[in-house]
Amino acid sequence: MSNKTNGSLPPSKRQSRQVPSQGKQYPSGLLQLRCLPHVSDRSLAIGSVTTTLVLVLVMALLFVGELNPTTLYAQMQPLYQNRSVEAPLPQATRIYDRNGNLLMALNDPNGRRRTYVTYTEIAPVLVNATIAVEDPAFWVSNEGSPLILLRAAMSSLQGLSPSDPNSTITEQLIESDLLSAQTHTLQLKEEEAILDYSLMQQYPKWKIMERYLNTLYFGDLDYGIEAAAQDYFHLQPKCTKRVCQSAASQLDLAQASLLAGLPQSPSSYNPITNKAAALARQQSVLQSMIDLNMITEQQARQAEAETARFTFQSYSARQSIQAPHFVYYVVDQVLVPLLGAQNLLDGGYNIYTTLDLNVEKKVEQIVYNNLYTVKCDSYLGCNGPLDQANNINNASAVVENPFNGEILAMDGSANYNDSRPQVSGRFNAALALRQPGSAFKPFVYATAFEMGWYPAMILPDHRTTYPTPTPGDYYTPQNYDGHFHTGFPMTVRNAIANSFNIPALDAMEYTGIPNELNTAARFGLTEISSRSPSSLGPSLALGAAEVSLLHLTGAYATFANRGVRVPPVYVLRITDELDRSLYTYDEAHPYGVQAIRADVAFLMNSMLSDKTSRYHEFAPGNPLELDRPAAVMPGTTDSFRDNWTLGYTPYLAVGVWAGNSDYSPMLNLIGITGVGPIWHDIMAYASQYYHFPPK
Repeated sequence: MSNKTNGSLPPSKRQSRQVPSQGKQYPSGLLQLRCLPHVSDRSLAIGSVTTTLVLVLVMALLFVGELNPTTLYAQMQPLYQNRSVEAPLPQATRIYDRNGNLLMALNDPNGRRRTYVTYTEIAPVLVNATIAVEDPAFWVSNEGSPLILLRAAMSSLQGLSPSDPNSTITEQLIESDLLSAQTHTLQLKEEEAILDYSLMQQYPKWKIMERYLNTLYFGDLDYGIEAAAQDYFHLQPKCTKRVCQSAASQLDLAQASLLAGLPQSPSSYNPITNKAAALARQQSVLQSMIDLNMITEQQARQAEAETARFTFQSYSARQSIQAPHFVYYVVDQVLVPLLGAQNLLDGGYNIYTTLDLNVEKKVEQIVYNNLYTVKCDSYLGCNGPLDQANNINNASAVVENPFNGEILAMDGSANYNDSRPQVSGRFNAALALRQPGSAFKPFVYATAFEMGWYPAMILPDHRTTYPTPTPGDYYTPQNYDGHFHTGFPMTVRNAIANSFNIPALDAMEYTGIPNELNTAARFGLTEISSRSPSSLGPSLALGAAEVSLLHLTGAYATFANRGVRVPPVYVLRITDELDRSLYTYDEAHPYGVQAIRADVAFLMNSMLSDKTSRYHEFAPGNPLELDRPAAVMPGTTDSFRDNWTLGYTPYLAVGVWAGNSDYSPMLNLIGITGVGPIWHDIMAYASQYYHFPPK
């Protein structure tokens, strides 16, 4: 590939390049033979004869064609076939929410951070600053000529290495990227010379600059300009659903001139630990840019003042993970199985998830405030804090789109940093297996409806004794209010709306446990469906078999989606380090399975959203009511260790669990007074946030 200047830059960048000013002339033919380090007269005298002989020999061989770089490169090509500026660099994988907000950056095990950016994603002012301080002749030099071998010979004799100030950018790239961790020898210098020639033949200058800026070490574990821009100046990519503007493209003169000076000695010039030295180095860079007519004196002084005012903080001090329970679940259960652990760590992927960070943050706030602050409303009055009044210390919530299965929020605990046994904040309670209580009853009735029952059937609610799998053992349950209700005709609609127990048990006695397990499997409740029928008894109808909040929310979403179950979805799109698409989820055409007939789903939706049928137990204005029709079901276990509310509209499914992670019992709490308000607040906020129609 030609290395002429006009062809060495992509069209979008050709106008932004800078070359040495006309007032600073470089002798023709000596652009590669820049000033050598100072040596003593005695050393110079000792080496002068040897240097002269080598120069004569090299020039003679070049003249007769015995030392042709093209021939040498062709002969040594097998040695360098894996040394290419196209070779992938280890770099961080980034996980975003659905709107492009960064949730977490996964770095390699050594803590190094790198995100590869293309040349067009790097601010031109950073390129200019780098050239000014590292290689002013970069755009106009002809490093691909046979003179590189002459330079190599002289550098070897004088003890130069590409890390010296006199090394060109191409030489530094070869040293740090293609021949890293090798001892400096004459043979290595010859290899560098041939690789120098190879790069200039294969790649334009802009590609070499791109690779160079992505391989430089800027200190503070930042490899490459993108990591440095994000770390030192707190810049973040500006992302939409389809494209991201890199942090490196946002750099101004002040930021670029400081960063360009760091690679010479990253530890010494680290602005976090030695700001004075970093600013002094920046002045040197700015002066070099002034000398090359890239900037004016006034621009330099403004840049110095801007940087002097900036407060530098370490990456570790600012690093935090957003939506940690969701992110770690996606990493462990989706990304590692899909991409592999090591590939995920250093592959440079961009993972755009289904999570909506705005909704997630609001859910986290709602959960915490309902547990740990006094809450007042027209139905319950003022009560709480629940942790003190009712010994309820932890809660979890999941928000899902019923149509396509996308998880919009997953709050796994009331406080991620609370390590008390009652909370265990880092444990994701949305995955914990807990007894669902009455929240399982809709699946019992749905099974009965498939077998011929209907909402208007009259059922008794009186003391009843049921046999269990254990010989001689019997089960005689109560309703949660301690009473049986015989004063009015009890329909299935009334029974489920008020969460009465005896009708649900009668329904399962009719359907049979094997059929209930079949229904659980179709709704994705694998924790229950995997159980042996012989291990379960009539208490299954009242939610005695454990299930996770995540799966139970998805099961309720199936009702909302007219009986079609769409498995939960966590990832919308995956791109590689160059933002090339590798995977895209088709949100408009999700893959679903008809878990239950549409007419049965309609009947369940009708009963669960019938707020007037609830008035036997729950008066008007209770927390289960919204400003729009909503199907909802509370649940509390007999032991008062688990408190649930799950519900949905056609557009959202929300599940909430509350209790204590150490299984200690709550005090005097049922679903409508415990997690009911949490469910209400989340559903109300999300419906308004997404502007869903009220009906």
